[in-house]
Amino acid sequence: MNRETRGRVWILGMAGFGTNLGWGLNKIFTAVLLAARGAGVPLIGWIFGIQGLFGIILNPVTGFISDRITTRFGRRRPFLFIGFPGATLALVLLYVASSLTVALIAVIAFYFFQQLSQAPYLAMMPDTCDVQDYGEAAGILNVLWMLGTLVSFLVVPLVWQFAGHLLAFLLGAGVLLATGLITAIRSREKDAETTRRSRPTMRFMTSPGFLQYLAAQALWWLGFEGIGSFFTPYMIHVLHGSILDAALSMAIFSIAAVGVSRAFGRWYRRYDARLLLGATLGLFVAVALWGLLVSTVLEAFVMLAGAGVAWGGIQVVSYPLAVDLLRDDFVHRRGMSVEEAARATEEIHGSVYGIVNVVQSIGLMAAGPLVGQVIAHTSHHYASMFVVSAVSLIAALALIVRLRRMMPAAVAL
Repeated sequence: MNRETRGRVWILGMAGFGTNLGWGLNKIFTAVLLAARGAGVPLIGWIFGIQGLFGIILNPVTGFISDRITTRFGRRRPFLFIGFPGATLALVLLYVASSLTVALIAVIAFYFFQQLSQAPYLAMMPDTCDVQDYGEAAGILNVLWMLGTLVSFLVVPLVWQFAGHLLAFLLGAGVLLATGLITAIRSREKDAETTRRSRPTMRFMTSPGFLQYLAAQALWWLGFEGIGSFFTPYMIHVLHGSILDAALSMAIFSIAAVGVSRAFGRWYRRYDARLLLGATLGLFVAVALWGLLVSTVLEAFVMLAGAGVAWGGIQVVSYPLAVDLLRDDFVHRRGMSVEEAARATEEIHGSVYGIVNVVQSIGLMAAGPLVGQVIAHTSHHYASMFVVSAVSLIAALALIVRLRRMMPAAVAL
């Protein structure tokens, strides 16, 4: 990857920094703020599930539209100009809400605006660099995404603890807005005249490997979100820690993910992506099972470090793999040359990541209600969330190991 392309990728990553900061604040504070206004565990679980519902509804629509529209701001960026300001206002409203009803409306609005821009934003990565750079770009982007998570789990909670609750939420909202606008204003998409030829279709959904990938993705997001949604109550009620302890745990998780992201981005160019993804899923299974044995805050810190390594690898490898699976399928099942397959996938980036986010949202939507009900039916035994996580991750691993061997990205073109 040359210097100019790398600079474009770093600018693109700023919006992901803000998005992940927003999702991190959601994980740290939403359950606590809703509970303080009278919401019970089952209701909180269902509210967490709404983020997935919006993902299912919005991502295929916005991704599909972003493959087809032409505006003075490009195909993808208009969604960022709407989504980030809307999510920022909703985040502030959540803090200032004086009743449960208003707080619920704020959370729902936040999920709506966060999901509105997600598929078009993800489709900007393959629009920003060439196929052989996908792995390195994904590594850079995941560094910024996980740094956004780190700020939400460490910096904002420290401000919350020592400088005031209002200042913490204003800081989070301000960073969310600023980073989204940096990407929306400074990013440059490929010329629509060179990327929009024939009308894109949805025939890519017939690819067996891609469908297997989607099923596995839903399962690993269920496994991740099943722990993430209730980790703060788990820290408080089981390990007798505090909100700050939960935030520090997630900060350690984020630091570990940042630390491995660039390495996995380089490995993606050299090794079979299926094996890389399988190894990280296997590590996450081990971490989830380990969670059943954790009894102290310190042990939770160590456990979250292992989870961060696993999740960092999963995120880096799985992001470019979605497009590369289709390119590989076009070559082997449809007889295209590698160059023709690369051009064909360029036409459907928005639709591909729209479908990818739908499936991710299915996992997110299922995780909160499912784990909430499991916790409620086990007499509020919060550690039961690790069982749900481990089972779903094992199922995802079984699907990934059955994928056909992928050619390394470095020799794809």
